[in-house]
Amino acid sequence: MSQSTPMRNTGRSIAQLMRQSHAHVKDQGDAAVEIVLPTLPKNGLSATQQEGLDKALAYIEELQQTVFKDIVEAEKKRREEEGKIPEGTVNPGLLAGMDSRALSIMSRLYVGSINFELTDEHINQVFSEFGPVRSVSMSKDPASGRHKGYGFVEFEVPEAAALALEAMNGTVLGGRALKIGRPNNYETSVAQGFPQPPKERIYVANVNQAISEDVLKEIFEPFGAVSACVLAPDIATRQHRGWGYIEFAEAAAAEQAVVAMNQFMLGNLVLRVRGCVVGGPLGQGMAGLPVEPSPASASQAAPKPPQQVMDVVASINLSIDAAAPQPQPPVDQHNVDNQTFPAITGSPIVLLENVVGGRSEVDDDLAGDMADEAAKCGKITKVVVHLASEHEMQQRLFSGQVGIFLQYSDPDGALRALELFNGRWFGGRQIAARPYDPDQYRMLTSADTMVFIP
Repeated sequence: MSQSTPMRNTGRSIAQLMRQSHAHVKDQGDAAVEIVLPTLPKNGLSATQQEGLDKALAYIEELQQTVFKDIVEAEKKRREEEGKIPEGTVNPGLLAGMDSRALSIMSRLYVGSINFELTDEHINQVFSEFGPVRSVSMSKDPASGRHKGYGFVEFEVPEAAALALEAMNGTVLGGRALKIGRPNNYETSVAQGFPQPPKERIYVANVNQAISEDVLKEIFEPFGAVSACVLAPDIATRQHRGWGYIEFAEAAAAEQAVVAMNQFMLGNLVLRVRGCVVGGPLGQGMAGLPVEPSPASASQAAPKPPQQVMDVVASINLSIDAAAPQPQPPVDQHNVDNQTFPAITGSPIVLLENVVGGRSEVDDDLAGDMADEAAKCGKITKVVVHLASEHEMQQRLFSGQVGIFLQYSDPDGALRALELFNGRWFGGRQIAARPYDPDQYRMLTSADTMVFIP
């Protein structure tokens, strides 16, 4: 039964009341006028509107079960794949199920007092010595497009951030002492709810590509029995990424290894070692790489060609050999301290390697100091201190992280520099000097900022 509200006629027009309330009127004589208001659903829709809404919802449900079913399933599968941890992952916090936002906060650093000539790539190169850099974000001035002298570096693991904080605060880079700290949203209480790191476990970074897990284990075993040694794998290159974890049988062995091996020169790279920040499973490391399919045998790959075909191929090869030019005389070579260098015709460029141990040892005076020494061999036109990128090191373009290019006014000066520098000891390191192709030199150093021009 419809709910009704009796009202006295207060002199307003019945028609006005009906228009405002969409009501109908019951005449009960002169005594009173009863206006009956329509009943509306709780959601404010009329019965007709509610019916239309129900039909629309039913149609959407039908689409979900028919037309959109494949799309929904594909999206569900994509989200499941995104939630999976890649094979071979070496990240205890991630494997332990830590909250990704909290893990990100613990792996992030503030970097201030940055030289305005340095770019994101320069900062990435410097800080990658401590572990995998996830991102570098520099605050930019919208008017000039240049950064404001500060930014943030986020690593993949908290141990890398802790190492960089300990080593880089106050380090001079591009003439300015860096200010390294934690972001404003960092709190020590963030780590309290996470698995505590085993005291027997240490973190290692800046490991040379030539050092395998087994070799690294052998290097650290003199400190005590090693129960696990894993390096983070690169799925694309099937090589390790230069960082990982070592776990000893005893905590005392781990402590001794940190004291003795941090900043130890290993394969022309400065090894970075410290205790762990968070606990959790280690992961499989290089053993977690997917197994590559074995190549098919020769008999399975292709049938053996008929002998008649082989005879024709042999006759063609003989014709080619007969028409080929005779071998040229051997290229002139220069012997420097019992090391032979192929002569690069007309090259006035010399590359010096192993002058410093790593990026952290580079200062503003290095290029000028090298120019003073190199001037003994001839007229120097430019000295460039080049910080090798991770890609360049993987391609073995450099034997370390830092290369120093000497540019002479003529090739004779470069030859004398080879004789002076190659094999020479400098600051406890033996320098390696070699001639360098001028075109490749210009390409590699085009963006370098640590340049000295006499």
